[in-house]
Amino acid sequence: MTEEQFLGLVRKHQAQVYRHALYLVGNPEDAKDITQDTFIRAWEHRATLREETVHSWLLKCAQNLCYNLLKRRKFQVPLTEGNDEELETLMHTHSAEVSPSPEELLLKQELKQVVRQAIQQLPPEMQRMVIMRELEGMSFKDIAAVLRRPEGTVKSTVFRARKKLRELLSPYWRMNE
Repeated sequence: MTEEQFLGLVRKHQAQVYRHALYLVGNPEDAKDITQDTFIRAWEHRATLREETVHSWLLKCAQNLCYNLLKRRKFQVPLTEGNDEELETLMHTHSAEVSPSPEELLLKQELKQVVRQAIQQLPPEMQRMVIMRELEGMSFKDIAAVLRRPEGTVKSTVFRARKKLRELLSPYWRMNE
């Protein structure tokens, strides 16, 4: 792989690797460091990287670096306070109003916090899969490749995670009906 090809690879995947790291470590500075370390390792392995698997390789590498960091710090995998629009995707709620009232803003913020807490109640494997599928928009096939699990296992785990999230969030949804 030439230097120019590698730079194209960085441009293509850098944002998603960063988001993935940010979801796992919850700290923008750590996520930047992990993203940089991921691409340093990719450069070191550029001779063996294949175009059809490089995306999965990068995410798996970033994930491993995140877990190593979290193990060193003895933290549980947190969710970031990141991009609110991505959480809205998970909640499937989109406000049509241009200027919501203060009350609506407060309710929306509360809902986002409730969803974050619900996701944190899931087992770590389910958390990872929900984050990858719902927040990052990854395909089941890509998640399976990153986590080295059969695609069917990923699908059933995401299904169970969604079911569990519906159960955890059902009191909130009933309040708003």
